Amino acid sequence: MQYKTSQVVLKEKFIGHDAKNLSALDNELNKMAQQGWELNTMTTTVAKNTGLGGGDRTVFTLVFMRP
Repeated sequence: MQYKTSQVVLKEKFIGHDAKNLSALDNELNKMAQQGWELNTMTTTVAKNTGLGGGDRTVFTLVFMRP
């Protein structure tokens, strides 16, 4: 069995809580599926942004496997 990990970072809007680039997560999942990988585990971490540049970031850590 083989394993592969990937991370996708989604930036939240400065005002509100809607992810601007949720399609980045979809794209990564679809890309890995096309290569024969199956999602085994997914975890999330939220990084609070206190600067002037914008909102929070949600980091998705994806673990894929294939026989």
